[in-house]
Amino acid sequence: MPTDAVATAAFKANPMAFLAGAMILAPGENASRHNHSEHLGLKATAYPAIRDSDRVAIPVWQVVKAPDGEPYFRSYIADYEQGTTVFTTLGANDHAEFCFTANMNGCTFGLGVQAGDGTLVVSHGNAANNQTHRNFDNSLIGPRNATGGPGTTALQTSIQYSRAKAGHGPNGRVFEPEHYRLGQRQSVTFGYRPRGSGAWTFHFVSYIRGGGQITSFGVQPMPTNTFTH
Repeated sequence: MPTDAVATAAFKANPMAFLAGAMILAPGENASRHNHSEHLGLKATAYPAIRDSDRVAIPVWQVVKAPDGEPYFRSYIADYEQGTTVFTTLGANDHAEFCFTANMNGCTFGLGVQAGDGTLVVSHGNAANNQTHRNFDNSLIGPRNATGGPGTTALQTSIQYSRAKAGHGPNGRVFEPEHYRLGQRQSVTFGYRPRGSGAWTFHFVSYIRGGGQITSFGVQPMPTNTFTH
């Protein structure tokens, strides 16, 4: 099925307004070329979904790579690889207005410091057990303690934190499971850079699957932790 021209254009023009009445699902593929932007679009799905705030039914759109000649917006894909942390450079070219990463259900998303020319390094980290291909701990992950120590943070999250810090440096930030994993919620994580602004902002759509449907908790600004240990 081709990308939908109306939905793709509406999301590109104003993603926050679009997501007030719709749900999107993260792309299921890595970038065609690492560190390069490409053409993505929205494809209709038949998934039933409701908006948690008022229990109203909303449409669900899948973010996909747009075939040649189909409607698109230009976006980076921050690559994902099981059991490791992958760093992706978002270039200075402000014609790429978006950055998506794979669906997050226990992973950590890292952010460096945006350079003066607009370049920014981001990362998607997953420290799942490679032998079983499962997360170390899928339970609710608590915050760090007052001294910056691990507190009740799961082993998986601690490893992801350390890898992100090593790659982004002490001035980086991390979006962690404690920010979105409440009640086994998942996150559609994306960045937006309005054309001409040069500045990236990052957001997430919190949702849960259950009872044969998706419940969306809406789009929110991305909270982050700074590196403290």
